[in-house]
Amino acid sequence: MSKKKTDKTDKTVETPESVYSRSELIEAALSFGVKPEVVAGALKLAGKESMTKTEAEKAIKAFLERKV
Repeated sequence: MSKKKTDKTDKTVETPESVYSRSELIEAALSFGVKPEVVAGALKLAGKESMTKTEAEKAIKAFLERKV
């Protein structure tokens, strides 16, 4: 009786981030720690109508740190 070794490797599967619409992001402004107007401005500056949470965080940061 022979034994076969099987090489099992753990594969991590990255799930894509959810994409949220403009209205969903504005409604969730408090979860980013800002007012809805800030999220609306960040989306306008980024030129996007929908984005992931990570993209939204970057857009909000860029909006708040922009030179006026």
